[in-house]
Amino acid sequence: MAKVERSILINASGDQIDVITQDGKRLAEWYAGVEKAEPDDVYPNPGGKIIMTYKSGGAKFDITQTVLERIDGQSAKYQMEGMITGTNHWVFAPEGEGTRVTATFDYEMPGGVLGKLADKMIVERMNTENLEKSLENLKKLVEG
Repeated sequence: MAKVERSILINASGDQIDVITQDGKRLAEWYAGVEKAEPDDVYPNPGGKIIMTYKSGGAKFDITQTVLERIDGQSAKYQMEGMITGTNHWVFAPEGEGTRVTATFDYEMPGGVLGKLADKMIVERMNTENLEKSLENLKKLVEG
């Protein structure tokens, strides 16, 4: 499995950040690569799902993300299924006057050895760049 982790300091409380991150319909506003997001009626509570259309490297694919656990204003963990499978975990930790947001993605590409090679050569870099852009977008959106 590949792992990508990034963090950013946002000048807001975890609860203020949660207002944006847990609104599935707003995901495409700040998460780089997400073109469309459709949450079900349970989302963002555990067991809830969101179907996202994701564009990366010129290819479009759907990913279903299921909420595994969530603590308001503190953390959320999701299971990803589709072109990429794995988990992503978001942690909001108080730091100074703000909150340190850390996102960790553990994922696997299909295709065995060729999928792993493509991941190391292309996909991991693109996922890292998208995560960094997404955190910057989230910061701008939350801080206004």
